[in-house]
Amino acid sequence: MFQSLERQVRTLAAPAYAGADDKATERAEQPAVAAPARLRHERQGSAETSATFRTRANRPAKSSATERQGRDVLQRPELPWTASTPVHFDDTSQAWIVCSYADVESVLLRTGDFSWEVWDRRIDPVFAGMWNADGQRHAALRRLSQRYFQARRVNSMSSIIEDIVNDLVDDILLPGTGEVDVVNQLSNRLGGRLMSAMVGLDFADVPRLITWRRTQQAAINEGRSPAIPEMWSYFEDLIERRRRNPEGGLLDYLIAAQREGYEIEGAPLSDWDLIGSVWTVVTSGLTGANVGYTLVNLATHQLLQQARHEPEVSWGAVNESLRLYPGIPVMRVRARRDIALGGAVIPSGDSVHACISTANMDPGHFPEPERFDVTRNPSRHLSFGRGSHHCLGAQLFSIEVLTAVRVVLERLPNLRLHADKPLKHRYGAMFGTLREAHFQFDTPGPRGTGHAAPAHAVPVGG
Repeated sequence: MFQSLERQVRTLAAPAYAGADDKATERAEQPAVAAPARLRHERQGSAETSATFRTRANRPAKSSATERQGRDVLQRPELPWTASTPVHFDDTSQAWIVCSYADVESVLLRTGDFSWEVWDRRIDPVFAGMWNADGQRHAALRRLSQRYFQARRVNSMSSIIEDIVNDLVDDILLPGTGEVDVVNQLSNRLGGRLMSAMVGLDFADVPRLITWRRTQQAAINEGRSPAIPEMWSYFEDLIERRRRNPEGGLLDYLIAAQREGYEIEGAPLSDWDLIGSVWTVVTSGLTGANVGYTLVNLATHQLLQQARHEPEVSWGAVNESLRLYPGIPVMRVRARRDIALGGAVIPSGDSVHACISTANMDPGHFPEPERFDVTRNPSRHLSFGRGSHHCLGAQLFSIEVLTAVRVVLERLPNLRLHADKPLKHRYGAMFGTLREAHFQFDTPGPRGTGHAAPAHAVPVGG
């Protein structure tokens, strides 16, 4: 079954290389999707409907010990800074710390003043991707991959994503235990299957790709070199095989662009660039759409049953989970020149840490920011970035997580946090992730018995 789905994904997500689209990046900056109709109606002036929905979705209720434990685990470590902390130099990190929403957004948008190329791309292909690039190099790399993430193509994959999720739920039901770890049995596997199909990788290689991803993130969090020569060899061998025998997918598309003479800043697209481009996409989507955060937050706020019948609750929960738990809490950039920001002057060449996590908690933009509020619409969080570095996969991420949550709630009745198995969460200086989230459920229902969210009901966040 998966082989058939894999072929469908590659067919839908595999445009033939015919020159990169110069307007692709411009289109990516525009919101491609909207809130569910009900929330749009509320925002446009139905005060009575909005108040009624807000009361139901956030009504106080007695929490179980398990739900309270879930909230405790997801409480982030106490940070030394808040959104009101002024721009300042931190001796420990040897960087300027930027915390408020306005200042962080300014850093993200001012690519002429701040450089994103803070790592030497010559030491590791992980740094050869667009995320660690500026100017023409960044534009050329982004333009090359952009066609794979156009809204029309991504939206056309929603039914395939649903089939993959249903297959994964079948696997979850097979042992008959009434238990599931939604991170490792659902989210990671969904991301692994989808990314391997889109990029053109062997699904059997996904576990070691995940291991490499975690190893690299841990190294970056700790300020160590993330170099993994074994990973370089893996991709070098794969590129050579695919040159001889293309199978479809992003990797073959990039190889075709290389063969046709695509250039990056006047130089031919290199194998190092190929690895960097592929790894940027893989590492962003490999562990799925953070389904775990959304389900845990729905559970701890007693909204799972409401979300099953009202898709807009899931829509709001995805946005709030992204706001409260950004995958990259800190964006690292470097000042190109002396820059005045937030009452301070940042010297040219100094490192700057733009704190997404504090910006997303700025009460000036998010009233009662500590509250998990599924009616917070629109939620202009910065977890997907902003401007020319806005996440290419934001649309795909949203479709993944909404589809997974909907199918899980349809097919796993009375879903609830496991009373005896704790959540496991890892916090880091640059990356954070949920590692385990165990749930229990009752007798399952058949496929397709729930309430489907409309295809356009996808959160775009920032």
